[in-house]
Amino acid sequence: MPMADPQLMQLANACGESQALLAANDLDVFTVIGTGGRTAGEVAKGCKADPEGMLLLLNALAGLGLLSRHGTRYHNTPLGRRYLDRRSPTAISNLLWLLGHHWHDWTKLPQALRAGRPGWAPITRSREFRRRFSLAMHERSHGLAAPTVDTLRLPPRSTRFLDLGGGPGSYAIALAKRYPRVEGVVLDQTVTVARQLIRKHRLEERLRARAGSIFTAPLGSGYDAVLVSNVIHVFNAKKNRTLLKRVRDALRPGGKVFIVEFFLDDSRTQPPKSSLFSLMMYLFTGSGQCYSWSETEGWLKALGFGRFKRRRITPDIGTLEATKL
Repeated sequence: MPMADPQLMQLANACGESQALLAANDLDVFTVIGTGGRTAGEVAKGCKADPEGMLLLLNALAGLGLLSRHGTRYHNTPLGRRYLDRRSPTAISNLLWLLGHHWHDWTKLPQALRAGRPGWAPITRSREFRRRFSLAMHERSHGLAAPTVDTLRLPPRSTRFLDLGGGPGSYAIALAKRYPRVEGVVLDQTVTVARQLIRKHRLEERLRARAGSIFTAPLGSGYDAVLVSNVIHVFNAKKNRTLLKRVRDALRPGGKVFIVEFFLDDSRTQPPKSSLFSLMMYLFTGSGQCYSWSETEGWLKALGFGRFKRRRITPDIGTLEATKL
Protein backbone atom coordinates (compact mmCIF):
# COMPACT_ATOMS: atom_id res chain seq x y z
CA MET A 1 0.00 0.00 0.00
CA PRO A 2 1.47 3.41 -0.94
CA MET A 3 2.19 5.78 1.95
CA ALA A 4 -0.30 8.62 2.41
CA ASP A 5 0.67 12.04 1.14
CA PRO A 6 3.33 13.47 3.54
CA GLN A 7 1.72 16.91 3.57
CA LEU A 8 -1.65 15.43 4.48
CA MET A 9 -0.09 13.35 7.26
CA GLN A 10 1.78 16.36 8.61
CA LEU A 11 -1.49 18.30 8.77
CA ALA A 12 -3.28 15.44 10.55
CA ASN A 13 -0.37 14.86 12.95
CA ALA A 14 0.26 18.49 13.93
CA CYS A 15 -1.71 17.92 17.14
CA GLY A 16 1.33 16.20 18.67
CA GLU A 17 3.71 19.12 18.21
CA SER A 18 1.03 21.56 19.33
CA GLN A 19 0.15 19.65 22.49
CA ALA A 20 3.81 19.22 23.48
CA LEU A 21 4.29 23.00 23.35
CA LEU A 22 0.98 23.83 25.08
CA ALA A 23 1.53 21.23 27.83
CA ALA A 24 5.04 22.57 28.47
CA ASN A 25 3.61 26.09 28.71
CA ASP A 26 0.90 24.96 31.16
CA LEU A 27 3.51 23.24 33.33
CA ASP A 28 5.87 26.26 33.19
CA VAL A 29 8.69 24.12 31.77
CA PHE A 30 10.43 27.01 30.01
CA THR A 31 10.20 29.28 33.07
CA VAL A 32 11.53 26.59 35.40
CA ILE A 33 14.51 26.02 33.09
CA GLY A 34 15.10 29.77 32.88
CA THR A 35 18.54 30.99 31.83
CA GLY A 36 20.50 28.01 33.21
CA GLY A 37 20.52 24.32 32.34
CA ARG A 38 18.38 21.87 34.29
CA THR A 39 18.23 18.09 34.45
CA ALA A 40 14.96 16.32 33.71
CA GLY A 41 14.61 15.51 37.41
CA GLU A 42 15.07 19.15 38.39
CA VAL A 43 12.52 20.29 35.84
CA ALA A 44 10.04 17.62 36.95
CA LYS A 45 10.42 18.73 40.58
CA GLY A 46 10.03 22.41 39.68
CA CYS A 47 6.92 21.67 37.60
CA LYS A 48 5.51 19.14 40.11
CA ALA A 49 5.32 16.58 37.33
CA ASP A 50 6.01 12.87 36.83
CA PRO A 51 9.78 12.38 36.20
CA GLU A 52 9.32 9.73 33.50
CA GLY A 53 6.80 11.77 31.54
CA MET A 54 8.85 14.95 31.93
CA LEU A 55 11.94 13.26 30.48
CA LEU A 56 9.93 12.21 27.43
CA LEU A 57 8.44 15.71 27.07
CA LEU A 58 11.85 17.41 27.32
CA ASN A 59 13.30 15.10 24.68
CA ALA A 60 10.35 15.85 22.40
CA LEU A 61 10.80 19.60 22.93
CA ALA A 62 14.51 19.25 22.16
CA GLY A 63 13.63 17.31 19.01
CA LEU A 64 11.34 20.16 17.95
CA GLY A 65 14.11 22.70 18.52
CA LEU A 66 12.32 24.39 21.43
CA LEU A 67 15.00 23.26 23.89
CA SER A 68 18.65 22.26 23.49
CA ARG A 69 20.19 19.32 25.34
CA HIS A 70 23.79 19.10 26.51
CA GLY A 71 24.50 15.82 28.26
CA THR A 72 21.76 15.39 30.82
CA ARG A 73 20.89 19.09 31.04
CA TYR A 74 18.25 20.96 29.07
CA HIS A 75 18.51 24.63 28.11
CA ASN A 76 16.13 27.18 26.65
CA THR A 77 16.94 28.18 23.09
CA PRO A 78 17.04 31.92 22.22
CA LEU A 79 13.47 31.46 20.95
CA GLY A 80 12.42 29.98 24.28
CA ARG A 81 14.15 32.67 26.33
CA ARG A 82 12.45 35.38 24.29
CA TYR A 83 8.91 34.04 23.97
CA LEU A 84 8.35 31.08 26.33
CA ASP A 85 9.95 32.04 29.66
CA ARG A 86 7.25 33.99 31.52
CA ARG A 87 9.86 36.40 32.87
CA SER A 88 10.63 37.72 29.39
CA PRO A 89 8.90 41.03 28.49
CA THR A 90 7.99 39.48 25.12
CA ALA A 91 6.67 36.18 26.51
CA ILE A 92 3.52 34.76 24.95
CA SER A 93 2.62 32.38 27.77
CA ASN A 94 -0.91 33.79 28.18
CA LEU A 95 -1.48 33.61 24.44
CA LEU A 96 -0.41 29.96 24.46
CA TRP A 97 -2.77 29.40 27.41
CA LEU A 98 -5.59 30.82 25.28
CA LEU A 99 -4.65 28.59 22.35
CA GLY A 100 -4.77 25.66 24.75
CA HIS A 101 -8.29 26.74 25.70
CA HIS A 102 -9.19 26.86 22.00
CA TRP A 103 -7.81 23.35 21.64
CA HIS A 104 -10.74 22.15 23.73
CA ASP A 105 -13.09 24.12 21.48
CA TRP A 106 -11.67 22.37 18.42
CA THR A 107 -12.31 18.92 19.92
CA LYS A 108 -16.03 19.77 19.91
CA LEU A 109 -16.11 20.47 16.17
CA PRO A 110 -17.79 17.23 14.97
CA GLN A 111 -20.43 17.50 17.70
CA ALA A 112 -21.04 21.18 16.94
CA LEU A 113 -21.40 20.55 13.22
CA ARG A 114 -24.11 18.00 14.00
CA ALA A 115 -25.92 19.92 16.73
CA GLY A 116 -25.11 23.58 16.06
CA ARG A 117 -23.02 26.19 17.83
CA PRO A 118 -22.06 25.35 21.41
CA GLY A 119 -22.05 29.07 22.26
CA TRP A 120 -19.87 30.84 24.82
CA ALA A 121 -18.34 28.48 27.38
CA PRO A 122 -19.32 29.43 30.97
CA ILE A 123 -15.65 29.92 31.91
CA THR A 124 -15.38 32.88 29.51
CA ARG A 125 -17.59 34.91 31.87
CA SER A 126 -15.21 34.56 34.81
CA ARG A 127 -13.04 37.47 35.90
CA GLU A 128 -9.85 35.36 35.75
CA PHE A 129 -10.55 34.21 32.18
CA ARG A 130 -11.16 37.77 31.04
CA ARG A 131 -7.96 38.95 32.74
CA ARG A 132 -5.84 36.28 31.07
CA PHE A 133 -7.64 36.80 27.76
CA SER A 134 -6.67 40.49 27.91
CA LEU A 135 -3.07 39.54 28.66
CA ALA A 136 -3.11 37.08 25.76
CA MET A 137 -4.38 39.79 23.41
CA HIS A 138 -1.62 42.11 24.60
CA GLU A 139 1.00 39.42 23.97
CA ARG A 140 -0.46 38.87 20.52
CA SER A 141 0.00 42.58 19.85
CA HIS A 142 3.79 42.46 20.45
CA GLY A 143 4.42 42.11 16.75
CA LEU A 144 1.15 43.54 15.44
CA ALA A 145 0.40 46.84 17.20
CA ALA A 146 3.23 48.88 15.66
CA PRO A 147 2.76 47.75 12.03
CA THR A 148 -1.02 48.12 12.43
CA VAL A 149 -0.75 51.67 13.73
CA ASP A 150 1.69 52.45 10.91
CA THR A 151 -1.20 51.86 8.47
CA LEU A 152 -3.54 54.31 10.25
CA ARG A 153 -3.72 57.83 8.86
CA LEU A 154 -5.66 60.02 11.28
CA PRO A 155 -7.48 63.05 9.85
CA PRO A 156 -5.45 66.31 9.95
CA ARG A 157 -5.42 68.09 13.33
CA SER A 158 -6.90 65.09 15.13
CA THR A 159 -7.15 65.41 18.90
CA ARG A 160 -9.47 62.59 20.09
CA PHE A 161 -9.98 58.93 19.28
CA LEU A 162 -12.00 56.03 20.67
CA ASP A 163 -10.71 52.44 20.86
CA LEU A 164 -13.98 50.47 20.86
CA GLY A 165 -13.59 47.00 22.35
CA GLY A 166 -9.91 47.78 22.84
CA GLY A 167 -9.21 45.03 25.39
CA PRO A 168 -5.77 45.60 26.94
CA GLY A 169 -5.38 48.92 25.12
CA SER A 170 -2.31 47.81 23.16
CA TYR A 171 -3.37 49.53 19.94
CA ALA A 172 -4.48 52.68 21.75
CA ILE A 173 -1.09 52.88 23.44
CA ALA A 174 0.72 52.43 20.13
CA LEU A 175 -1.52 55.05 18.50
CA ALA A 176 -0.96 57.54 21.34
CA LYS A 177 2.80 57.08 20.99
CA ARG A 178 2.68 57.65 17.24
CA TYR A 179 0.43 60.71 17.55
CA PRO A 180 1.70 62.53 20.67
CA ARG A 181 -0.99 65.26 20.53
CA VAL A 182 -4.05 63.00 20.58
CA GLU A 183 -6.05 61.75 23.55
CA GLY A 184 -7.96 58.49 23.59
CA VAL A 185 -10.56 56.39 25.38
CA VAL A 186 -10.45 52.59 25.57
CA LEU A 187 -13.91 51.07 26.09
CA ASP A 188 -14.35 47.38 26.90
CA GLN A 189 -16.13 45.18 29.42
CA THR A 190 -12.83 44.44 31.21
CA VAL A 191 -10.20 47.18 31.43
CA THR A 192 -8.06 46.17 34.43
CA VAL A 193 -5.12 45.17 32.21
CA ALA A 194 -5.60 48.26 30.02
CA ARG A 195 -5.32 50.54 33.04
CA GLN A 196 -2.17 48.77 34.19
CA LEU A 197 -0.55 49.09 30.76
CA ILE A 198 -1.54 52.75 30.41
CA ARG A 199 0.16 53.45 33.74
CA LYS A 200 3.20 51.38 32.74
CA HIS A 201 3.64 53.49 29.60
CA ARG A 202 2.97 56.72 31.55
CA LEU A 203 0.09 57.75 29.33
CA GLU A 204 -2.48 58.45 32.08
CA GLU A 205 -2.79 62.09 31.00
CA ARG A 206 -3.78 61.16 27.44
CA LEU A 207 -5.44 57.75 27.68
CA ARG A 208 -8.19 56.49 29.93
CA ALA A 209 -9.95 53.15 30.08
CA ARG A 210 -13.70 52.83 30.71
CA ALA A 211 -15.49 49.61 31.58
CA GLY A 212 -18.75 49.08 29.72
CA SER A 213 -20.59 47.35 26.91
CA ILE A 214 -19.64 48.47 23.42
CA PHE A 215 -23.34 48.17 22.52
CA THR A 216 -24.94 50.08 25.40
CA ALA A 217 -22.37 52.28 27.17
CA PRO A 218 -22.44 56.00 26.24
CA LEU A 219 -19.70 56.62 23.68
CA GLY A 220 -19.70 60.39 23.48
CA SER A 221 -19.39 62.17 20.14
CA GLY A 222 -17.10 64.32 18.04
CA TYR A 223 -14.25 61.80 17.79
CA ASP A 224 -11.75 62.24 14.98
CA ALA A 225 -11.23 58.48 14.73
CA VAL A 226 -12.65 55.23 16.08
CA LEU A 227 -10.58 52.06 16.15
CA VAL A 228 -12.48 48.74 15.99
CA SER A 229 -9.76 46.11 16.31
CA ASN A 230 -10.53 42.37 16.29
CA VAL A 231 -14.13 42.98 17.31
CA ILE A 232 -16.50 42.31 14.43
CA HIS A 233 -15.52 38.63 14.12
CA VAL A 234 -17.15 38.09 17.55
CA PHE A 235 -20.66 39.03 16.32
CA ASN A 236 -23.13 38.32 13.54
CA ALA A 237 -23.84 40.75 10.71
CA LYS A 238 -26.89 42.33 12.36
CA LYS A 239 -25.01 43.17 15.56
CA ASN A 240 -22.07 44.51 13.58
CA ARG A 241 -24.33 46.87 11.64
CA THR A 242 -25.72 48.07 14.98
CA LEU A 243 -22.20 48.55 16.32
CA LEU A 244 -21.01 50.44 13.25
CA LYS A 245 -24.04 52.74 13.47
CA ARG A 246 -22.85 53.65 16.97
CA VAL A 247 -19.39 54.29 15.53
CA ARG A 248 -20.87 56.62 12.91
CA ASP A 249 -22.79 58.56 15.54
CA ALA A 250 -19.65 58.94 17.67
CA LEU A 251 -17.57 60.38 14.80
CA ARG A 252 -17.47 63.97 13.63
CA PRO A 253 -18.09 64.60 9.90
CA GLY A 254 -14.86 63.69 8.13
CA GLY A 255 -13.84 61.39 10.97
CA LYS A 256 -12.50 57.94 10.21
CA VAL A 257 -13.16 54.42 11.37
CA PHE A 258 -10.36 51.86 11.25
CA ILE A 259 -11.38 48.20 11.35
CA VAL A 260 -8.62 45.67 12.01
CA GLU A 261 -9.64 42.13 11.14
CA PHE A 262 -9.00 38.69 9.68
CA PHE A 263 -10.63 39.79 6.43
CA LEU A 264 -11.64 37.20 3.83
CA ASP A 265 -11.73 37.59 0.08
CA ASP A 266 -15.04 37.31 -1.77
CA SER A 267 -14.72 33.51 -2.04
CA ARG A 268 -14.57 33.34 1.79
CA THR A 269 -11.86 30.67 1.50
CA GLN A 270 -8.76 32.87 1.47
CA PRO A 271 -6.55 33.58 3.30
CA PRO A 272 -6.71 30.03 4.70
CA LYS A 273 -5.85 31.08 8.26
CA SER A 274 -8.72 33.54 8.20
CA SER A 275 -11.21 30.92 7.02
CA LEU A 276 -9.96 28.61 9.80
CA PHE A 277 -10.28 31.44 12.32
CA SER A 278 -13.86 31.94 11.13
CA LEU A 279 -14.55 28.28 11.86
CA MET A 280 -13.06 28.69 15.33
CA MET A 281 -15.45 31.59 15.99
CA TYR A 282 -18.28 29.15 15.24
CA LEU A 283 -16.96 27.05 18.13
CA PHE A 284 -15.91 29.82 20.52
CA THR A 285 -18.59 32.53 20.21
CA GLY A 286 -22.35 32.77 20.18
CA SER A 287 -22.66 34.16 16.65
CA GLY A 288 -19.27 35.26 15.31
CA GLN A 289 -17.38 34.57 12.10
CA CYS A 290 -14.96 36.36 9.77
CA TYR A 291 -16.24 38.65 7.03
CA SER A 292 -15.00 39.76 3.64
CA TRP A 293 -13.62 43.18 2.84
CA SER A 294 -16.51 43.89 0.46
CA GLU A 295 -19.23 42.79 2.91
CA THR A 296 -17.84 45.07 5.62
CA GLU A 297 -17.58 47.94 3.14
CA GLY A 298 -21.22 47.34 2.26
CA TRP A 299 -22.29 47.81 5.88
CA LEU A 300 -20.29 51.02 6.11
CA LYS A 301 -21.52 52.39 2.79
CA ALA A 302 -25.14 51.92 3.91
CA LEU A 303 -24.30 54.01 6.99
CA GLY A 304 -22.90 56.92 5.02
CA PHE A 305 -19.20 56.05 4.95
CA GLY A 306 -16.96 56.27 1.92
CA ARG A 307 -13.34 56.68 0.74
CA PHE A 308 -12.49 53.10 1.59
CA LYS A 309 -8.87 52.07 1.85
CA ARG A 310 -7.68 48.50 2.37
CA ARG A 311 -4.24 47.81 3.78
CA ARG A 312 -2.68 44.43 4.47
CA ILE A 313 -0.67 44.04 7.70
CA THR A 314 0.09 40.30 7.51
CA PRO A 315 -1.08 37.68 5.00
CA ASP A 316 -4.14 37.17 7.23
CA ILE A 317 -4.86 40.51 8.90
CA GLY A 318 -5.67 43.89 7.38
CA THR A 319 -7.05 47.33 8.16
CA LEU A 320 -10.09 48.83 6.49
CA GLU A 321 -10.29 52.61 6.62
CA ALA A 322 -13.52 54.53 5.94
CA THR A 323 -14.50 58.20 6.26
CA LYS A 324 -17.80 59.52 7.58
CA LEU A 325 -19.09 61.61 4.67
